[in-house]
Amino acid sequence: MRKVYRIEELLAYLASIGYPLTEEKIHHLIQNKEIPHLRPYGNLYVFNLDHIDWWVGQRRESIT
Repeated sequence: MRKVYRIEELLAYLASIGYPLTEEKIHHLIQNKEIPHLRPYGNLYVFNLDHIDWWVGQRRESIT
């Protein structure tokens, strides 16, 4: 399973697949539970990149 553990790593991954977002947008999506993530404790975020790929695909489909 491919994972990243920080928002900065997620931002870099999203930019690399052509879906750039801002840190503020990621925080908004997390707060509203609109992006797949885990928060096991404190400020640690875990993003499963397979889930993120699915999520990006869903968002791209909804635009077209």
